[in-house]
Amino acid sequence: MTTPDHGDALLAGLAALAPSDAPDLTDRVFDGWLAVPSRIGPVRVASTRDGVSFLRRAADLDDEGFRAAYRDRFGRPLRPARSVPDDLEAALDGDAGARPRLDLLALTDFQRDVLAATRTIPAGETRSYAWVAAEIGRPRAVRAAGTALATNPVPLLIPCHRVVPSHGDVGRYIFGVPVKQALLQSEKAEEKT
Repeated sequence: MTTPDHGDALLAGLAALAPSDAPDLTDRVFDGWLAVPSRIGPVRVASTRDGVSFLRRAADLDDEGFRAAYRDRFGRPLRPARSVPDDLEAALDGDAGARPRLDLLALTDFQRDVLAATRTIPAGETRSYAWVAAEIGRPRAVRAAGTALATNPVPLLIPCHRVVPSHGDVGRYIFGVPVKQALLQSEKAEEKT
């Protein structure tokens, strides 16, 4: 049988083996958020332990509005992030090779499929909503694909601005048509069907 002193020493030794940055209980309750620059101006970004989960322009929501929108959508509170997720700043600056981890687990399978297909559209090109629907094997779900893109939780990281209507107009965008046009122009986008 171990004496109490031996047990305490064993517990202390085991505790020393745990990584110092191990998540604590609050990491399971709170997600992190921060404000960072992007090619469309400052944005607020929320992330979980699994990746970036929400992004909105600072011009559209103040700090409290952002936290409230996140809480309403995901049911979780936010606290300031401890660090910037890997590749986030480069991706927000337009680096096509930067691919931050994303946490899209709160979405339906259909929404994740739409966003995964959209994420494959290269900079400098556009695709139609019909292309997205066909790409995920649901060619008749064009309108539903549009709805999934309209509620994209991480615009800029999943380039929904590269999806346009088949009739040739630029279409709508969560940050407004002028921002969509500016993004496409900066990427010198050409439509591919």
